[in-house]
Amino acid sequence: MRTLGVDVSHWEGSIDWKLAAPTIGFAYYKCTDGVRFVDDQFASNRQGCNAAGLAHAPYHYYQPLLDPIAQADHFIRTAGKGYGRYIVDLEEPERLEGITSKLQLFLERVQQLTAIKPAIYTSAGYWNEFIHPKSAWSKEYDLLVAHYTLAHSPLLPIGWTTWRIWQFTDYWFFPGCNSAADGNWFNGNAEECKAWFGNSTVAEARQPEEGSIRLHLLPSLRSLFDGLNIRQSPDMKARITGKLEKGEMVEGKR
Repeated sequence: MRTLGVDVSHWEGSIDWKLAAPTIGFAYYKCTDGVRFVDDQFASNRQGCNAAGLAHAPYHYYQPLLDPIAQADHFIRTAGKGYGRYIVDLEEPERLEGITSKLQLFLERVQQLTAIKPAIYTSAGYWNEFIHPKSAWSKEYDLLVAHYTLAHSPLLPIGWTTWRIWQFTDYWFFPGCNSAADGNWFNGNAEECKAWFGNSTVAEARQPEEGSIRLHLLPSLRSLFDGLNIRQSPDMKARITGKLEKGEMVEGKR
């Protein structure tokens, strides 16, 4: 069972989360970068997700050349301590001596400030090349893995045997957003997704438009086909952004 969600930042602009919420199960969004930058859509995305009752979490874009403790302090000072989950985004390509130990300092500082073990967003290519991949501690952290592929499962960085969230495309459109965003699968059903994020609330029920069929009316869908392609729009010529195997289930927003 998988649950569909999105990853956004200021690049997607202003989002109508009440319109988006019936079609997705979760969202995570950029909060901070380095030691000073704050995403200009952070406050709006947080408020919108709260109002829509959507499971959500902030992420920090980690800069390997900057002080890890200062980055963690900036992240949590900005995000606040009201979340059930915090995420660090690792993708900045820097070959730096001690990069692994500095990353550990960041992770430990976030946990010290929030009492919550943060999750790690990265890709196999980045992690295996820039972070010392044989570090046994990595498996202690939940993995958000980026791998844009039509394969049934993503390529995992060394050290992990499973994933919590799989970012399967960077070209995903959803209601309430006018730009392409990053499409994600949560590795579990809607209730497991809510529990992991820890801050979902029950939003006010909305009536569908006459004659429409929406995902929130279909709590779960099972693929009956051998390799069901997921396209960015209901057009056979539209770009394929994912794939479901026969018998696999997708959880909608309850």
